[in-house]
Amino acid sequence: MIIAAVLGLGAALALMYIVLRKYTYPAVEQPFFSDPSFFGLFTVGLVAGTAIFVGYTFFQESWSSIIIAILFAMVFELAKLVVLNLKRFHGKSDTVFYGFGLGIGVGGAFSFGFAFYASSQAIAVFEGMDAASWALFAVIAVQTVLIHSATGMTIGEGIARRRPFEFLLQALIISVAYQLLVSQMFASSSDVAVYAFLILSFLVAFGYFYHIVYKKLPGVIRDVLRMEGKTRKDIPK
Repeated sequence: MIIAAVLGLGAALALMYIVLRKYTYPAVEQPFFSDPSFFGLFTVGLVAGTAIFVGYTFFQESWSSIIIAILFAMVFELAKLVVLNLKRFHGKSDTVFYGFGLGIGVGGAFSFGFAFYASSQAIAVFEGMDAASWALFAVIAVQTVLIHSATGMTIGEGIARRRPFEFLLQALIISVAYQLLVSQMFASSSDVAVYAFLILSFLVAFGYFYHIVYKKLPGVIRDVLRMEGKTRKDIPK
């Protein structure tokens, strides 16, 4: 459990620090979001991610199913939309960060649950875990946090721009693609195929995360601030 927590929640907290440090004090005098609101949504994400993972365990025999992959991709993104689609978050630039917090909570809880559940079963069957298996779980944990934080930020952007369903569709397309690759990793019978699908799913998660967080985010903040009739000269590049 300790190792699973380090893999799942540790990855979430590390990613949170890496992304947010440029957008809060002391990097900027006026933070771009409220800490209590952010951590409140992060906590909601942890609860939602745990609940979704518990449901996921009931379908263990079908983790390789395309239908289950699509179903859970929809559950993940619709849960984020339901939580964020409140009137007080509409048209606000900080909503983008709250989507990130919600997503990183979902990803952290889900990856912790998966690492603990899968490693416990592997230890029971094989009476131990080797370094390669832990490395596999570590990659899955990191990419899970990456994909959910990025799609959470996408849905947050949709709420901020007052176009929630347009951006929900974008998040769904990415989430479905990612879940399908993961399902095929579970379906593979050879180590080569497993690692091939693992690499592909990681590339999708990392590529989308990099695009959303490092390419789009500054421009999104400027656009939404402009919608609010505000400007800031300290938006990180």
